[in-house]
Amino acid sequence: MKKFLAILCFFPILLNAQVHLEVETDPLAWALGGGSIHAAAAWGKQRVQIGYAFLPLPDGLQAFPEVEESFQALSGKWDYFFSKRGTEAGFFAGITLDNLFYQYESEGNILNENIPNVGARIGYKFDLFPNRNILSGFYLTPWVGLSYLAREDAVEINGQSYSFSKQQVFPTVHLGYRF
Repeated sequence: MKKFLAILCFFPILLNAQVHLEVETDPLAWALGGGSIHAAAAWGKQRVQIGYAFLPLPDGLQAFPEVEESFQALSGKWDYFFSKRGTEAGFFAGITLDNLFYQYESEGNILNENIPNVGARIGYKFDLFPNRNILSGFYLTPWVGLSYLAREDAVEINGQSYSFSKQQVFPTVHLGYRF
């Protein structure tokens, strides 16, 4: 992991590019009883991001009412920005690689599942205060991802078989700060 972080930080320097660091969180995850934290290195029109998120899924988002679901995720993302402002603001598209750690619980029985995930995402980064010195750097990024989960077709909990989709649509909004 340390080697990956070193490469993440020094790769843009090797390209002789000006690097900006960013931190983000997902306020929706916090509002639903979970959380997230992400760090990124951005240069030119590209951004590389690593992150961690966790969430006990609310009843309305669970696939089966009798199964309590929660997850943790380690993620890596690469984005390309199409605007003239580069990674400061504008439309972007990218890829995401995640490792999802799902936990299912039913009648006291617990099943843990480790699921690799690969996908694509699109979004828009809004520079919230472009002309205000004290608040400049804050941004809002709504995005949506479509991914494929490399999982089994079904899991068995309490002798009951449950089928889950291998495709996932994930819309969210991140709030961040650019250094």
